[in-house]
Amino acid sequence: MRFRGLLALAASVVVAPAAVAAQGDIKLALGGGASVPVRSFSDLVNKGWLGSGSLTYYPAASAALGLRLEGMYAHYGISIAEGTQTEVGGLVSGVFQIGARRSPNRIYVMGGGGYIRTHQEGPGFGELSRTDPALNLGAGLSFGARALGMFVEARYVTVYTSDTVKPQFGSLTGGITVGGL
Repeated sequence: MRFRGLLALAASVVVAPAAVAAQGDIKLALGGGASVPVRSFSDLVNKGWLGSGSLTYYPAASAALGLRLEGMYAHYGISIAEGTQTEVGGLVSGVFQIGARRSPNRIYVMGGGGYIRTHQEGPGFGELSRTDPALNLGAGLSFGARALGMFVEARYVTVYTSDTVKPQFGSLTGGITVGGL
């Protein structure tokens, strides 16, 4: 009886990781970097910083295509008056990776949409807040060990508003990834 229990435990230790791997990979990423306003948005705000966190799911059926849920926070100083502008958003992106499925060293492209909440505050104009749809497109590189890695990515985000100056920025972020593989 004891031998059967030991055999069952050994079998579950061998089979369980394969069953979990068959479910797909989920990666958590945390990062930060620089955010550079572009086009007419650069006349309104200065360069700023950006922090982000994401969960990316790669289903077992697809070695290259994944789905990313991401939250971000960006902070800028307003250049035409005293004050600050912050942006908080949530984006959903498709991720297409190039490279072997079991390798943590990959190049990837991403793109998708979501909503960005823009909040402006200053002594000359009070507080203004609004939530608008946004699109993003970018590319990145991940590298490291099997379940712990690092990433560097660049992206372009445009927020669709009825204002004449639309928040549009490019960002360069880097950080760590945990999980997957």
